[in-house]
Amino acid sequence: MKVHITLVGGQPAPVYNGIIAIQPDKVVFIHSKESHSVVDAVTKEINIVNYEKQPLNVTDPTSILVLAEKIAKQFQDDEVTLNISSGPKSWTYLFGIVFNKMPNASVVYMDQNNVLWNYRTMEAKSDFEFNMDALFRLYGNPLIHYVPFSEYTESDKSSMESLASARIFNFANFNELTTILSKEKEILIRQNNGKLSLSNGDCVEWERPDFARIELTSKRHGVEEFIIESPHAVNMTFHAGWFEYKVARMISHWRYAKDIRLNCIFPPQGSKSIQHPKNEIDIIVNTGSKILFVECKTKITTSTDIDKFRTAVKNYGGLGSKALFVTDSPMTELNLEKCRESDIIAFSLSDPKIGSNKEQILFKTLENELFNINTK
Repeated sequence: MKVHITLVGGQPAPVYNGIIAIQPDKVVFIHSKESHSVVDAVTKEINIVNYEKQPLNVTDPTSILVLAEKIAKQFQDDEVTLNISSGPKSWTYLFGIVFNKMPNASVVYMDQNNVLWNYRTMEAKSDFEFNMDALFRLYGNPLIHYVPFSEYTESDKSSMESLASARIFNFANFNELTTILSKEKEILIRQNNGKLSLSNGDCVEWERPDFARIELTSKRHGVEEFIIESPHAVNMTFHAGWFEYKVARMISHWRYAKDIRLNCIFPPQGSKSIQHPKNEIDIIVNTGSKILFVECKTKITTSTDIDKFRTAVKNYGGLGSKALFVTDSPMTELNLEKCRESDIIAFSLSDPKIGSNKEQILFKTLENELFNINTK
């Protein structure tokens, strides 16, 4: 048989991807009391007919060595792979010593780029499909509420441009009507149609999902009306949705963007309701080997936004995922430092060093970081 022995720690992704890459006849899960739920998540995701679970103490070297030698003897006549990508270092060291001596066994490691390294042959394997949705399910957060980028149309692009023009026409009033909203206004804009007005008569009105009208005044230019009409007009009008779409359009031209999703909502576990989401991610990108999470803000108002974003990336995508924070306004030195400390790629469309070729600079920035291994 092709027997795959996999050490199981807190990260399910390398365990799952190792099994997908090896395609074994039998799987042996070495797990602790704490990582038992990871085994259950993997076996639920993959239809493994032949497997066994071996509980093991994390720190006692004698029990670790005894189990390693027992399993090595049990499968001495089979073709064995040992996946050391997950699990504690105490297991990795002792299991590695035992199985490295076995002529029928290969020690393998799945890195964060989903490349499987065989330490016996020193060869790499990456010709298997990366499944983004499976990864979300493994971490207990299936992604079922989102808008595929492919659903946006050319008329949505026109709406985006109209909203950007409205923002320039009267920055303060545009933000007050569409972005900086009180709890009462938040409740109101969830309705299928309605109208918000300011004391000077500036207003926004909408009919979900495809129509919005914004009326703004300017001391220099008087009154201007902006008609927003497209399939995603209302979603783009509020909460800077137009800016999220603008960033998504840029990323859509990137060679590593295989699948782009906007307005990604993660409800609480066991619930399908999006009225009170556990978290929302502006854009999620499948790069073909890992997930890129993208947060979009015209301006960072509080540095805790960075902390919340990094926590969400770790919880929903695991340690191997990448994070990108894009702003329209320049970032402060404090925010740039916080991004660096959190392994977040920071990118401002107003950075004077970028110049006019923003897309190519963004792609270069992403590619410089995409295949690097996260340290935390």
